[in-house]
Amino acid sequence: MRVLFKEDDDLAARTLERQLRKLGHASERIINVEDLLKHETELEPEVIITDIFMPDIEGLAFIRLLKRSDLSGVPILAISGGGTYRGGIKDVEYSFVARAAVDFGAIRFLRKPISLQALQTALEDCVRSVSSA
Repeated sequence: MRVLFKEDDDLAARTLERQLRKLGHASERIINVEDLLKHETELEPEVIITDIFMPDIEGLAFIRLLKRSDLSGVPILAISGGGTYRGGIKDVEYSFVARAAVDFGAIRFLRKPISLQALQTALEDCVRSVSSA
């Protein structure tokens, strides 16, 4: 499976990339959202993973952007280890973040750190969501 992921933390990105490789998936990290949108039709991801708390673009805004792009049919998996929204809300409850991510269009939400089994199950749920639509 081809997975694109948006993760601002380098250590978390390397961990996620290593986990995806262990599960047999090809992955590519999204650094620049503008470049992603310029080349969105060439990338052909099967799943997109996004962190929620990021300095350049909040994950919820990124999900909304994806849902309005040519990638709108690609299932999204949202992940978070906690953080602070730009508005200054700190340590937002995970249940709120998870619900918001799904309301914005993510198929699933996982709390970091993510186990290999949880990641595999969530990716399978994402793929299944497309085949059952």
